[in-house]
Amino acid sequence: MNHIMQKIKWAAPFLILLMLLSLLWHELFSAEPGQVPSALIGETVPPFNLPSIFQSGKNFSNKDLPHQVSLLNVWATWCYACSLEAPMLLKIKNQYHIPIYSILYKDDKNEAITWLQKYGNPFVITGDDKNGDTAIDLGVYGTPETFVINTQGKIIYRHIGTITQQTWDDTLYPLIKKLSA
Repeated sequence: MNHIMQKIKWAAPFLILLMLLSLLWHELFSAEPGQVPSALIGETVPPFNLPSIFQSGKNFSNKDLPHQVSLLNVWATWCYACSLEAPMLLKIKNQYHIPIYSILYKDDKNEAITWLQKYGNPFVITGDDKNGDTAIDLGVYGTPETFVINTQGKIIYRHIGTITQQTWDDTLYPLIKKLSA
């Protein structure tokens, strides 16, 4: 009996390690990183009112979102992935003519203006969420995050991370075409 207990004590750490590695393998290769459940799917965009980074005295609020399908992008200049996403957002604006609104998350407005001059400005208007309160209301985990907003101002889809051509072709654009029909 003592001999069996020694074998169990010896094998237990390896079994636990094997289970943890299996869980890690599943999460790495089965999970879809751009899809995180959101309690706001199907809900109206939470109310917000942020100062515009370009137009002094003008604000950007949830009421400014058009009665057409649009994107709401949360970004920052310190976000490396945002600089990778910038060319795709310009392409969406120029080639697909989808309005993109944005929220600058916990950043310096002057740095954002310089950043947009460098990478190009795909946004209709950008609100300055200096304290991050609006991002918290939207349930933002980090930047970039993009929300698909329907004609009634409701959040239909949430994409976490960089929008790539594949993400656009496989997920976002088909959804936008369907909502616009």
